[in-house]
Amino acid sequence: MRIEWIEKYMTEAERLIYNNQIEDGLLMLTDLLYDEPGYGSLHNHIGWAYMYYTADVEKAERHLKLAIHFDPTFAAPYLHLGTLYMRMGRHANALSTLKEGMTKQNANRIAFLECIAHVHELMRDFAEAIKAYKEALASSVGFETSNFTEGIKRCRKKRWVLMFNF
Repeated sequence: MRIEWIEKYMTEAERLIYNNQIEDGLLMLTDLLYDEPGYGSLHNHIGWAYMYYTADVEKAERHLKLAIHFDPTFAAPYLHLGTLYMRMGRHANALSTLKEGMTKQNANRIAFLECIAHVHELMRDFAEAIKAYKEALASSVGFETSNFTEGIKRCRKKRWVLMFNF
């Protein structure tokens, strides 16, 4: 359920954050928690802001988990949390979160598949990474296809080079 008046404030907070007024944007978002502490979309925005615009990964993780807790059908926090786990080197957590998020209605399948491919690539599971890149490639049209073909080429090259790395 969308709460329109909060969504307007969240849009304004996003604008502030994009304009490098990060503290003001975060303050606006966290102040909204007093009115709606269980609004999943709000926690997702707060987690997103902490993840991409601050170094506070603990707060980012906490709010993204709360977003999932309060709205388990909302796909966005799964993508953000999976990305956060990938950045933290918590690959098993990243994969399980991303795979769960991909099952949600309105999930951006291509974005989830690309993140899954990245996690497999970081884990040096190049066959699974290539498989995920190919699935993303088959599901997409347009400019992002070059990212997936480059990912496939990169994984094949890494697999070949590492095969002979003594």
